[in-house]
Amino acid sequence: MSSGLNLTCTPLSFPFTVYRTKNKMNDYHAYDMRHGDLSEFQLKEHFGLHQIVEGVNPYTNEISRYPVGNYSFARPAIITETRSREEIAQMLFDQFRQYSAPVSFMGYRKLFISLINHLQTGDGEPFYDDLLNTAYHKQIVSDTTENSSLLTIKNVIESNIDWGVSVYPDQYKDEFNQKLSGVILPKFNLWIDRVNGLGISVHDIYATHITIQSLTVDQDGYTAIVHYQGQDHFGLDDKDIMSQLYHNLPIFRIWFILQRWEKFGYKPFVTNMEATIEFKGRRK
Repeated sequence: MSSGLNLTCTPLSFPFTVYRTKNKMNDYHAYDMRHGDLSEFQLKEHFGLHQIVEGVNPYTNEISRYPVGNYSFARPAIITETRSREEIAQMLFDQFRQYSAPVSFMGYRKLFISLINHLQTGDGEPFYDDLLNTAYHKQIVSDTTENSSLLTIKNVIESNIDWGVSVYPDQYKDEFNQKLSGVILPKFNLWIDRVNGLGISVHDIYATHITIQSLTVDQDGYTAIVHYQGQDHFGLDDKDIMSQLYHNLPIFRIWFILQRWEKFGYKPFVTNMEATIEFKGRRK
């Protein structure tokens, strides 16, 4: 850290990208972005998806229901009816929304429903939502642990500002990447995220870019504006559906067949989120 007047100090130019994950943005070749690539045989034999959800058989385009009415005792125990593939898909999406309730009943259910709707009608286009941006911003500023990326940026700034000339020296620009490489980047993996809809909507963010848009230094302190850009994939890969936690849950079985079966092939998509955060610090 510089403390005296340094007339030869070269200031770092802003905006400056302080960190990028190894995972790239807009990675449509990722495993969880595949769609329509599996046959009925593969779904049944390799993934054990003989039954997706009770009452709907997408492989035969049939639905099964119990009879109702005053004379139900005289009817067959189960009524089987044939539907079009489009009707079956609609039923599965309706079940998708219904089964999502236990994991999205607090706070962000509207967001997850929007994601399901986008899977059904968005044809793979990128997803944006102000509610997701709000949640992303809150996650970043609420993290006060030693692994906080925002606090790490603040510490690097305060450790390397040259107060003599009121700049952040260019020679210390690599400090950001070095320090951020050891922290936990923003993600929705708290216990509350398991039930508020964020855990199933995003959970582990695939790619992150962090940029300091501006840094203004005077004799008494500084003001920094930092921009976070995150991106995840709303899609399932083979490991997702074969995990012990997810395999037998109807919501994931429905999601997987809608995305991966060659007869459906609904396209997964990237979910984009961003947050701009201003913070100040005083000279110590």
